[in-house]
Amino acid sequence: MYTGQNLRSFFKMTSRVFTGIILLTAVFMVTAPSCKDAPAETDPTVSELPVSNVFSASQNPAVLEATNIDEASGLAASRSNALYLWTHNDSGGDPEVYLFTTTGADSGRYELEGVSNIDWEDIAIGPGPDDALTYLLVGDIGDNAAVRNSYAIHRVPEPDLNVTDLPATATLTGVETIDFVYSDEVSRDAETLMVDPATKDIYVISKREAQVGVYRLPYPQELVDTDTAEFQGLIPFTNIVAGDIAAGGDEILLKDYFRVYYWQITGGNSVYQAMTETPQRLNYQAEPQGEAIALSADGQTYYTLSEVDSEEPATLLSYRRN
Repeated sequence: MYTGQNLRSFFKMTSRVFTGIILLTAVFMVTAPSCKDAPAETDPTVSELPVSNVFSASQNPAVLEATNIDEASGLAASRSNALYLWTHNDSGGDPEVYLFTTTGADSGRYELEGVSNIDWEDIAIGPGPDDALTYLLVGDIGDNAAVRNSYAIHRVPEPDLNVTDLPATATLTGVETIDFVYSDEVSRDAETLMVDPATKDIYVISKREAQVGVYRLPYPQELVDTDTAEFQGLIPFTNIVAGDIAAGGDEILLKDYFRVYYWQITGGNSVYQAMTETPQRLNYQAEPQGEAIALSADGQTYYTLSEVDSEEPATLLSYRRN
């Protein structure tokens, strides 16, 4: 039989357990990782900038023939042949990049030898160790739950795309992997990878913070030990999902789910310094989940590409310089 003292002890213990459950539930709700889907529109500091006329509204939408490109999460314009663009699928896909034309024609599938796709989020193109070559860089930098201990960038020479008969499938050999951590010793979700043609430095921009962080891996990047992406500073944007630096090294594009931003690099500024200035906002047609952007090699066009939804196939949008 329970005495009055036994009952008081029982209820006191039960109260503590119940309180603990409530606190654990609250912590889980605050810290649980958000999903990959595009969020409701946010309101960054510069979201109300007027749209400039540097580039036109979208023109000549091109539906991609390749139906296996269903989670496009990166885009790069070829330096070998201006007719082509490169893309890849999101996390968990095959370690492959896909080639297609500016009109959407399927032009090949290329496997990166010896690597995996944990969470590929962007592809960039630019210079590297051999000045005679141009390199594709694939960023395995996604981390929705912010739990990864390190990240990777896979670098491989871009193949010659001027041959008469491009292969339907091929393997890209000589892949170099740059494993890295962030200098502030945290796990971060990122979807933006860029290469500065002037310095060969690699830039990674985080995604989810109220003000995203800019990180730099100075050239030459470490290929044996783990490299460190050095924190450069914050910029007043959130949900940054793609970016590119012009082949001439003098222009930058960044995009979130609803806007595209544009900077010129002037006065000897670094990439980060340029992005601390107020950008111009460019024309952009909303996409189902647009997470890819690229400037053409001549800088006269920028392209965007979205993951597909149940109603729309993968479609390339192009914006011409006015």
